[in-house]
Amino acid sequence: MSDLPILSEEKFKEQFPDIHQQVCKELGMGFVPAIFRCVVVLNQDLAMSSWNMVRKNLCSGDLPRITKELMFSYIANKKECSYCMIAHHALALHHGFTGDDMSIILNDIEQIKNPALKLVIKLADASVDNNFELVASVDKELCELGFARDEITELIGMICCALYMVNLADSIGVGIDQEFINTIAEAS
Repeated sequence: MSDLPILSEEKFKEQFPDIHQQVCKELGMGFVPAIFRCVVVLNQDLAMSSWNMVRKNLCSGDLPRITKELMFSYIANKKECSYCMIAHHALALHHGFTGDDMSIILNDIEQIKNPALKLVIKLADASVDNNFELVASVDKELCELGFARDEITELIGMICCALYMVNLADSIGVGIDQEFINTIAEAS
């Protein structure tokens, strides 16, 4: 864990009331995660641009939020980012997914029963591996399954967002929020 300073939740709310409200509402957990409260101390512009990326890719768009949380969880797990693995596991649970199903997604893509979700996770997997031949093949399969081009582009944006945030979290070594840990424990 990092010894970088982290702005308290209270100070963040005091200094950035509008952003605090956005993060609490749009992430849906009622608090601002430590990653944003740490980065804002280091570089306010980086913190705001990071939040805006998460806001536009994870918290909005036409695709279901749970799909994006599952993609983020998968990518964080694959990249072995402890912070993002726990945070987005908790967010997926908070938004209605189950722990048993999460285990299948993280450990064996072929066992995913939902054909659309299986392809979405395969797209994330191939993208993280820079296997662009497989990315093109999965893209074609997504189209055949009925995904529109803008939906596939939204998936690609989510992959990019997750990779960015994983690198940010790993680079600063921020500790995991107790609220995320509690959410996972409550779901068990």
